[in-house]
Amino acid sequence: MRLPVSKETLSFLTLTALALLVLFRFVNLEPQVDDKFFFSSDDPQFQSEKMISRLFPRTDSQIIISAKGDIFSTGYLHRVEQLSQALLTIPQVTSLKSLAYGPNGVQEALKSPLWRRLLISEDQRSSNLIVMVDETSPKDYIPLVEEIARTFSTEDFQVQISGFPYIAELIRRYLLHDLRMFTLIALVSFGIVISLIFRSRIILTGTIISALMTCVLTLVLTDLLQIRIGILTANLATIVFVLTISHIVFLTNNWQHIEDSDPKSAVNKAVRWTFHASFWCMVTTLLGFLSLLLVPAKPLRELGISGALGTLVAIMSAYGVYPSFLRLVSTQNHQKPGLQRSGFGPSSFALFNRYEKIFVFLLIGLCVISVPGLRKIKTDPSLLSYFSPKSEIHQGLLYIDRNGGSSPAIIVLRASNGEKLNSSRAYQQLWDLQTDLERHPAVGTIVSLPVIMAEAKRAPFAFFLSWEWLLNILEQPNFGRIANSFVTQDRQYGLFLLRMKETGRKTSRLDVVEELKDIVSLHGFVPELSGGVYILQGRLAQLVASSLVYGLGNLLLIFTVIGLIISRSIKLTLAITASVGAIALSILGTMGNLKIPFDVIAAPAANIAIGMGIDSMIHSVMNFRRFRKESQNNTAAWLKTRQHLWKAILGSMLIIAMGFGIFCFSTFPPTQRFGAAVVYGTVIAALTAIFFMPFLTNLGLRKK
Repeated sequence: MRLPVSKETLSFLTLTALALLVLFRFVNLEPQVDDKFFFSSDDPQFQSEKMISRLFPRTDSQIIISAKGDIFSTGYLHRVEQLSQALLTIPQVTSLKSLAYGPNGVQEALKSPLWRRLLISEDQRSSNLIVMVDETSPKDYIPLVEEIARTFSTEDFQVQISGFPYIAELIRRYLLHDLRMFTLIALVSFGIVISLIFRSRIILTGTIISALMTCVLTLVLTDLLQIRIGILTANLATIVFVLTISHIVFLTNNWQHIEDSDPKSAVNKAVRWTFHASFWCMVTTLLGFLSLLLVPAKPLRELGISGALGTLVAIMSAYGVYPSFLRLVSTQNHQKPGLQRSGFGPSSFALFNRYEKIFVFLLIGLCVISVPGLRKIKTDPSLLSYFSPKSEIHQGLLYIDRNGGSSPAIIVLRASNGEKLNSSRAYQQLWDLQTDLERHPAVGTIVSLPVIMAEAKRAPFAFFLSWEWLLNILEQPNFGRIANSFVTQDRQYGLFLLRMKETGRKTSRLDVVEELKDIVSLHGFVPELSGGVYILQGRLAQLVASSLVYGLGNLLLIFTVIGLIISRSIKLTLAITASVGAIALSILGTMGNLKIPFDVIAAPAANIAIGMGIDSMIHSVMNFRRFRKESQNNTAAWLKTRQHLWKAILGSMLIIAMGFGIFCFSTFPPTQRFGAAVVYGTVIAALTAIFFMPFLTNLGLRKK
């Protein structure tokens, strides 16, 4: 049986096909993840990074390769030399340090203050190869590194890789895999659920075309604005798909309740009935995304811009494209497709409504037990939490992290009394500082100015030379100009390069950094600048946490204002605000109680669920006001509102839960957490809109 078409629907089908062609032909859909994805170069958070780069040649962009085996055997040293030579053939490798390219053997490395820290693991069961790379994207050289590592890895010579370029490339691969596979599966599952709920091929086709149009146009527009797919925008297609479906579900639900023999007239009435509420739903979602533009973190700002564009495109597609398909449904059957024939009849509503008080008290109980969880939210999780604890990648990263650290941090200091750092007194102070910093449990290996000076002092006849003379020698090309990386020409500033440990951390990264700065100050130095991936991650986590507090606070304020506009009642507005707050509390508190890492990828889940909740609430309030005028009774008006919308709210919840539930089967833990949080929040939001908000309203409104 062929689907009926009109000139209007045919044009939309053609436009969608052309838009898809443009998308796959001209838009880069690969996620962009590198060591610069935290902040853009003009961000205030990145200024210290730029200042450090002006003062010192940066050496913290490294791949750390651990070669596990008998480090004291001759065969082991030969294998390290072969591995080093193979790695040096990679064009993006600028230099390399290993037992074969640095010290004169293992025993010499163990005696050296520099090589012992840089190359030998704490358990002396492995040695490191420190591979310096250029600014090329990690995806260009990490596959070559992995291939070499696989080639040389044997049972008695186990090669493991770490370093932020490697971790960034792994994250990019997981995101790309999820973007290709799970986004497609989610869209298919959306289609299946829509088909089961509405029981109409025309409605299904119209919904898919409208949502696809939203996805394609949003991705094309963001690409034109030079916003690439990143760690947060990787799920943008699914998010805007949901935004479109939300409008369509409520529009279709209202259309099903209109009795009109003219299909065109019925659709037009449904549009007029629904658009007012949908408009305010769009405004709340739009303002929510726009609030992210005030956050300095680049990924959050990009999500804000992309989400805002998607929000505008979603309502245009839902009301510009979808109604043309809805008009094709035959007059005689226009009330039959849908929830009435899918088991959601009057008897189902009566059964569902009977447990109203139980649902209300369950939601209240959930809010109460969620409060302590707010203090336990882990917005600054370890990088290792991005990988499954059972995976070989996690185990390899864990070993390297415990034996020297895996995440680089930089502290640039100067003497508090203004003295230069090329004297014996300064050296002793710096060495005492090095020793104290190494005692900190979060610190692994430290390479610094005193370590370089101590290594230079080991050279024959070096005791005859002054510190300034030694530093001048270490600035020469035949020594790799190593001194330039740790002390400035005027000898006023010194650099400490720390490899921080991700495991065992009890406080936030920035708290750890403040502790390290206090140690620096106690030794008579001023911590002038700090940077590195470790600190950038800490700042990003801080911004995620602040966006949760202030962002959700701003959203509550926005929802309160809009609630007052649409409800024209202070009591109804307070009920809306309390209900939205209950959704946020339930999501965040539950994640805190369950100690689920709330990383930057999972963070938008709360906003999506809250957006769903406010959509349902706005539609409920608009219908309540309409039915309130007819019945002049609050209880009866809410009952009729619930009876009118409960199928649409639960249907929308089911569609979204099924779509985002697919992400729970990802092999990438942040994507799993994102999907699970959206599903959980969507269920809470639906029940809150149906039961909790009317309950709060009836507490404050006098029955008539």
